Amino acid sequence: MPKRKYDPAYIKYGFIAIEHGGEALPQCVVCMKSLSNAAMKPSLLKRHLETNHADKKDRDQSYFQRLGENVKRQRMDKTGQIYQKGAGIVKASYEVSLLVAKNMKAHTIAESLIMPAAKILVSHVIGEEAVAKLESVFVSNNTVQRRIEMSVYIADQVVEGVKSSKYGFAIQLNESMDITNCSQLLVYVRFTQSNAAKTELLLSQDLSSTTTGKDIFNVLDNFFKQNELDWGKLVGCTTDGAPSMLGRKSGFQAHVKAVAPNATAVHCFIHRFALCAKVLPPKLLSCLNRVIRIVNFVKTSALNTLLFKLLCEDFGSDHICLLYHTEVRWLSRGNTMRRLFELRDVLLVSFKEKEHDFQNDLEDEEFISRLAYLSDIFGALNHLNLWFQGPDCTVTEFISKLEAFVRKLDLWMKYVESKRYGMFELLTTLEREPTDEFA
Repeated sequence: MPKRKYDPAYIKYGFIAIEHGGEALPQCVVCMKSLSNAAMKPSLLKRHLETNHADKKDRDQSYFQRLGENVKRQRMDKTGQIYQKGAGIVKASYEVSLLVAKNMKAHTIAESLIMPAAKILVSHVIGEEAVAKLESVFVSNNTVQRRIEMSVYIADQVVEGVKSSKYGFAIQLNESMDITNCSQLLVYVRFTQSNAAKTELLLSQDLSSTTTGKDIFNVLDNFFKQNELDWGKLVGCTTDGAPSMLGRKSGFQAHVKAVAPNATAVHCFIHRFALCAKVLPPKLLSCLNRVIRIVNFVKTSALNTLLFKLLCEDFGSDHICLLYHTEVRWLSRGNTMRRLFELRDVLLVSFKEKEHDFQNDLEDEEFISRLAYLSDIFGALNHLNLWFQGPDCTVTEFISKLEAFVRKLDLWMKYVESKRYGMFELLTTLEREPTDEFA
């Protein structure tokens, strides 16, 4: 039997709607009684009013509307205004705490700075009446600390989700050095929950000693034992291509195969792509190395950095500094090359004043052409790299995007053969025609 729907016109009989068990029920605003869904008929609602509240049957509709608003405010479920107001207050408190944690500020900043600033803004823009509503948002030092520490419970929820995953789980590992030369191990897990795939951070831990495959496996194995996770439910393991990870005898994947023989070992798609992008022809590699030397010359000296900044400001440039190239950061090549290309005129003036050898590079048309080409091609590769990142990405999507990029490269090759370079944004800005060395 189809469920009856509530009509706002039923308020004239003294009834509003209330959700229960996934269906709408009529609720009397006078006696608070809820009827069945089958009673959602004007005749039955009118009978209830005339039989049980005969003294109210001649009241106008506005009277029942006022009673209905009072009933809604008194409800304690999700439809009630008290619940909605309280939920909004708690949500605001959590989001402020998250903002404090993301910016790595002291817990007291919410109470001493954020809340006073919010009150000043609200009082001048909205009005003093709205300021009183902010008083109910809890952002004290202890509250913010407690909100942040609840991340421990989130980790427990992830572990419980992995345990209850119906189809097992897969992990992805990455071990890398941070800026303090400390080795960091990150482990992400993908599992199914409520018939949906979820990807969460499972483990983040420092590796205090060596970073061999055995060391990495021991760290993860101890975590599995402490949280009672079953290696037998592991269906896939993704790592980079380092020998410590993929070694057949002593690599991490070899140790995983010993405890989870059915798990599939996969070489990280993005790592493999980054390795392929490192292969450059000698002339382009020489240009890249020269660019790195120019950036290091400016950035490693505080005086050079300051003078270059002032010169950029005098030229009215969009940027006031160069960017370092870092091997472990895959996007840095394109960003570094493009920034130097955009500031090449400022650099040329700076090197002319100092009579430095880098002046010859920036006056060389071949060097500038290679710089523009590398900026464009690395920009395209960076765009592809970012396509491969983000939540809920799958190997199927990776392959589809990669195949599309390969087809684009084939098209670019045909364009280059016919002396068309429109797909290279920076290269086409140069006055001279590009040489054939980029074909």
